[in-house]
Amino acid sequence: MVFLDTHAAVFLWEGRLEVFGDAARAALEREPLGLSPFVRLELAWLAEIGRLLVEPDAIVGGLEADCGVHLADDRTAAVVGQAMRLVWTRDPFDRLIVATAMLHGARLVTRDRRIQEHFDGAIW
Repeated sequence: MVFLDTHAAVFLWEGRLEVFGDAARAALEREPLGLSPFVRLELAWLAEIGRLLVEPDAIVGGLEADCGVHLADDRTAAVVGQAMRLVWTRDPFDRLIVATAMLHGARLVTRDRRIQEHFDGAIW
């Protein structure tokens, strides 16, 4: 399974496959796709501050229906416990999204350079 970072989820929902690197495109085509519920929360936050003009659940629902994306249902305490160890970032969304992928032993599709530098499972 490969998880999607927030921007990767938006790009996939928009059908913008050309923006992904070769490794990410290959994973998107061949592997089951997962989504942290914290991506859904970050999408809501982006909508609230005016940086996203689409309803977050339209994106998540579209990804589930069109791409077979599975929304993870992990215990929050487990995700937070893992996220607390990720001291290389102060971004709470990055911590929680990476922690979700780590709990699943999965890779994460992300173009975020900081995540790529610190999480071996990051691909783009």
